[in-house]
Amino acid sequence: MAFLVLLEALSPMERAVFVLREVFGYGYPDVAETTGRTEANCRQLFARARKRIAAGGRAAGGPPAPELRAEGDALARRFFEAASGGDMGALLGMLAPDVVFHGDGGGKARAPGEPQTDPRRIVRLLVGGLRKVGNLGVSLHPARVDGRPGAVLRDAEGRVASVLELDIADGVVRTIRSVSNPDKLTHLGPVSDVGRRSQRLRAVMSP
Repeated sequence: MAFLVLLEALSPMERAVFVLREVFGYGYPDVAETTGRTEANCRQLFARARKRIAAGGRAAGGPPAPELRAEGDALARRFFEAASGGDMGALLGMLAPDVVFHGDGGGKARAPGEPQTDPRRIVRLLVGGLRKVGNLGVSLHPARVDGRPGAVLRDAEGRVASVLELDIADGVVRTIRSVSNPDKLTHLGPVSDVGRRSQRLRAVMSP
């Protein structure tokens, strides 16, 4: 149980790499193929995860979990403010060099077909997408998503149009997940039909 608690302190990608490598004994080529990361990045993630496990679920010498959560929430707040305001320079400064953007449209909403790994492209994706949905009356509301910093995008009637989730570690955003697949949003309440009412929403969160 204590080990599971420590695993929860890792980011999802760190946890995946650590379990595949440490528990199942996968080689780095297999870990890289499974996670969609490079072997070099997987080695970095594994080393970082192992250090956090050894340090009791946090970086050696780092702040305790409540402070880490507060720091993560503050960074997320600045991140979404910059994204909504179109401040690309500020956004780039908050992204890890190996940041990854995952989009899930489920074939019912436009989303990148493959994970995006170019920080500048990701920034353009976020700023452009938020600008387009803003013109359709969609607004961004910071929220906890699966226990992590994130935001819910709602239309003018308060219905859910999309959800963003951030994985934050070491003071930067390492992974961004965007879910606009309506089938995966129903548990949050009424789902917006703005995408069906306007073809313009097909450009949300896409290059």
